[in-house]
Amino acid sequence: MDVKTEPNVCDKWAETLRVYHNTSCELENELQSRHSLGLSEFEVLLELCGQCHGGDGKAKMKDLEARMYLSQSALSRTVTRLEKAGLVTRAACDNDRRANFLMLTPAGQERLDEARPTHKSVLIKHFA
Repeated sequence: MDVKTEPNVCDKWAETLRVYHNTSCELENELQSRHSLGLSEFEVLLELCGQCHGGDGKAKMKDLEARMYLSQSALSRTVTRLEKAGLVTRAACDNDRRANFLMLTPAGQERLDEARPTHKSVLIKHFA
């Protein structure tokens, strides 16, 4: 690879970071002010909704963790906030006491449904 002839990947990376930062900050602000949800909370609800539909309505915490960009401890804190708000419930697995299941509550589904248009409108603003 000839560094002199390659496009300036550092400039592209810096631009990617700027777009990510601006978009995530606006998402965080809009979701929080309109729906009392942080961006991580919204993303957990969205992922949980996707994993629970078509199944038995619950997802393993480990499966959710594998699909999220959050560390295990950050995901656990986020789920705890969602649980305290009544948007998800947590239950131990009968077969494996180390495993936890998460379920989206009706209130969680409702909050997610209300927040989706806000999420989409910010993404359209930044990427359309």
